[in-house]
Amino acid sequence: MHLNVRNPRRDGKLQRLAGLCATSGPADQASLLHEALMLSAPRVPRELVEVMIAARAFESAALAVIGPQAAWMLSKGSENACLASVLLPGMNEEITREGATPALALIAAWASAALVKPVRSTSDQPVPLRPEGTRLH
Repeated sequence: MHLNVRNPRRDGKLQRLAGLCATSGPADQASLLHEALMLSAPRVPRELVEVMIAARAFESAALAVIGPQAAWMLSKGSENACLASVLLPGMNEEITREGATPALALIAAWASAALVKPVRSTSDQPVPLRPEGTRLH
């Protein structure tokens, strides 16, 4: 059995990104999405995500970064605070984070989820996206 080893440098960058997304404002969305793009492996071409960022389609860019395999939920409160919950494949519980915008909340939750996602053995079978009993609320 071969275990994948976590990359402490990437983990540090994800932790920093999650913190910045939670404390930054709308003006920082583009730079933080660029940083998230560098840490992710999007299923869409990176150039397409760059076009989304340039067009200020920040929510679409954030969803492209977190990928279609992630389950997510987004809400916005009356005080303009946004909450996002993200559940990555292999996780039993979602991670919820706050951000000033929907895109920042999504990236903060994704980065935090990537930090707690279990490292799978290469011989393990894939875990269903939504294991029995797991719910986003």
